[in-house]
Amino acid sequence: MATSMNQFTVQDCKAVLEDLLKAFKQPENAVRLEEARDNAGNDMLKTMQIVFPVATQIEMEVIEKYGFRGDGDGIIRFTQALKLYERQDPEVAQLNQLLRAVLMPPVQANPPQPAENGTS
Repeated sequence: MATSMNQFTVQDCKAVLEDLLKAFKQPENAVRLEEARDNAGNDMLKTMQIVFPVATQIEMEVIEKYGFRGDGDGIIRFTQALKLYERQDPEVAQLNQLLRAVLMPPVQANPPQPAENGTS
């Protein structure tokens, strides 16, 4: 498959998303992501530095099978195609939501702690 929009169809997009979801659930990838999340903790900057590169590596391995380059340019081109098809097809939008939930689990905000000033 080639990466031109004329050849990358909505069906191809659905197939990539389904393969991505499967790839993130494969035991070795799930462990890699979990370890990265543990290392990042609840720090968004660390998440971007540690978790996203792991997720991107997994994503590049999958999109290469569909004719995209396994680099940043390939990710950008796939994302552009995904955004286009997401607007046109509810199933693509739903699959992308599932993928986002895997990549960006809800961040638990710590409730504000009362200031300790030594008085009660």
